[in-house]
Amino acid sequence: MKFKKIFAINLFGLAIGLTTVILVMMWVKDELNISRNHEKIDRIYAVMTNHDNSGGIVTIGITPGEMAEAMKVELPQVELSAGTSPFIEGVNFENLDTKLTGDGLFVDQDYFNIFDVDFIEGNKAQIMTGINSVALSETMATKLFGSPAAALGKSLKWQAFDFANEVEVTGVYRDFGAMEVDQADYFLSFSYFKQMLGEGVHWGNFNASTYLLLRPETDIPSFNIQIADFIKNKDEGSNVSAFVQPFGDTYLYGTYEDGKVIGGRISYVKLFSAIAIFILIIACINFMNLTTARSMSRLKEIGVKKSMGASRGGLFGQFMVESLLLTFFALVLAIIATFILQPFFNQVTSKTLSMSFQPELILILLGIWLLTSFLAGIYPAVYLSKFKPVQVMKSNIKGSFGELLARKGLVVFQFAISLLLIIGISVIGKQMSFIQNQNLGYNQSQLLQINASGVNPNQLDSFLAELRKSPGVENASSLSHPLVGLNSSTIGLTWEGKNPDEQVKFENVSVNIGLIETMGFEVADGRAFSADFGDEESKIILNEAAVRAIGFDDPVGKIVNLWGDDKEVIAVVKDFNFESLKETVKPAFLKYDPGFAQKIMVRIGAQNQQETLASIDALFIKQTAQAMDYSFMDADYQTLYASEQRVSKLAKYFGLMAIFLSCLGLFGLAAFTAEKRKKEIGVRKVMGATTFSILTLVSKDFVQLILVSIIIAVPLAWYFANNWLQTYAYQTSLSWWIFAGSGLILMMIAVLTVGFQAFKAASDNPVNSLKSE
Repeated sequence: MKFKKIFAINLFGLAIGLTTVILVMMWVKDELNISRNHEKIDRIYAVMTNHDNSGGIVTIGITPGEMAEAMKVELPQVELSAGTSPFIEGVNFENLDTKLTGDGLFVDQDYFNIFDVDFIEGNKAQIMTGINSVALSETMATKLFGSPAAALGKSLKWQAFDFANEVEVTGVYRDFGAMEVDQADYFLSFSYFKQMLGEGVHWGNFNASTYLLLRPETDIPSFNIQIADFIKNKDEGSNVSAFVQPFGDTYLYGTYEDGKVIGGRISYVKLFSAIAIFILIIACINFMNLTTARSMSRLKEIGVKKSMGASRGGLFGQFMVESLLLTFFALVLAIIATFILQPFFNQVTSKTLSMSFQPELILILLGIWLLTSFLAGIYPAVYLSKFKPVQVMKSNIKGSFGELLARKGLVVFQFAISLLLIIGISVIGKQMSFIQNQNLGYNQSQLLQINASGVNPNQLDSFLAELRKSPGVENASSLSHPLVGLNSSTIGLTWEGKNPDEQVKFENVSVNIGLIETMGFEVADGRAFSADFGDEESKIILNEAAVRAIGFDDPVGKIVNLWGDDKEVIAVVKDFNFESLKETVKPAFLKYDPGFAQKIMVRIGAQNQQETLASIDALFIKQTAQAMDYSFMDADYQTLYASEQRVSKLAKYFGLMAIFLSCLGLFGLAAFTAEKRKKEIGVRKVMGATTFSILTLVSKDFVQLILVSIIIAVPLAWYFANNWLQTYAYQTSLSWWIFAGSGLILMMIAVLTVGFQAFKAASDNPVNSLKSE
């Protein structure tokens, strides 16, 4: 009650730090639990493959379709194995007048014995024993049949590309929770998937994922050595080696270099955990500084208590209890703030986090409370309880050099962390701006991408012709898969003079007539696919990266061989990015195959977009009897950087918190200095010192501290920022103004913070500071 202002600042600062820790703790816990909520998770492994290509080793979680069955038969360590494949992004299901598009997997029966799938209808042991079986999610079954119970045993038609089948609903399962990466709407038979591929099922074709349930006694390093040449032994000349990764690690550890895992999303978990800890430490430093700043007014209290027989241990306990109580109040405020901020935090992180007071959470909060109380209270308790009563009563207390150095060092630490965050935010923002303005090799603007799974392949060309006639539509075509990430790669392209020991992987894109014009690809040489020429199926178009990989000097008119068929190169298109800008442009080819139409691309005008979209939707409903599922290409492209965008947003908020809390710490040190030098300032004013000179006197030490912070933080910031930018093949520059500007901003904030306290001390009437009680 006596020191309301300092108490409020302490309480508010600790509450901000604890709120940050609780929010980040919830996020980290959620990240660590994704893909790990299976009973047998400790024995479930994903088979990964290293492809030793001409451009280096590429690691992917894709295997040949026969891999799962062969490993179960030949390897005694494998208890169960499951082959899966998404194959395509969307499958169109039809039940009488109801049509629905969903994303799911082709799986075999062992999948349900390895992973936990909660079936509410059907016999789990026989879900996928038939080649014409389908299991639906609870939501999809309800949409198609009215209820899960009504769906069981019913017939259902599905279609994708020119593949179609009639299947029986053999099971309905509960919708997957947020802890699962694959949110499957359905499961179809993996046996039927292999039947669809026909001759495409061989050891040189990578089109499936393989998951293993290994026996408990399996030695993983030895097992990896054993399976390294598993594919090479099946496919002579293969450059692919295999190894297993714990399935529970696939979400967090997905970045590979030279065939070895080097990180992934786990780096963000570590980053934000560190930031949260630093913010909490900054809040604790504030408590220390503000508590010691008001210690001068408590010295006589301490002296009287010691003279009356109080022990140092008793006083130490008193100050620690004060810390415990204050931190407890701050924790209560932090919990309230967490509930209030939860919806906003979920929006920023794209999660559905919630705080529920389970025993585990209560223990964690208890631990945070005790640890924070200790960190915040230990230094003030030791500092205040050590004074001798004679010194206190004589007002003969002088701070040691070590105490002064420690206090200033804490402020330097605070502002160094704040500057690191400011520079980090600036670098991330500059790189994101660079990415958004980078020429991708095609025009993303007003480019519409429609899921084509509901369109009858036999009527695709007529539908595209109608689209092109629609008002506001400038062009329309189709292709096999979205140009966002690797979707269909092959090593089946060969040419005369190719080194048989060298394998080059090409991205394989099946396109329709008009696709190049619709996308805005720039033709460097030759012509696009056209209806004016016959036999376009025997033609092929390469990108510039493919020409470089092959080594053609004059590629147009040359013959290459794709999967045993000769193809004439009719054009070269300039390189276009179909992956994140973290990757260089890979070799790719375009082949004419309109039957593989997963996406319809529509270029619309900039004017009257809503009317144009409504017109396209009406045509789509007329064609398919269902609303179109569409997105804009520029928005899809941004999904490649969703993690970076979330990091950027979170870093901004955390950076503001760190700066605010650091200023509170600086305010505490300024208050401490003003309190210690109150009589000196009074004497100086009586002797004629101006307010400006007093301001300079009080502020100069703090300016020096901020300069030290800048000197320490800038090299560290450059090191971390440069390392982060190296993860991008296309990167912005580390401009000097980022570091200079960030340091200047920090200096201005600090000067304003200290200036307020200094001005208050300089403006005080010297009579008040010089009079004796």
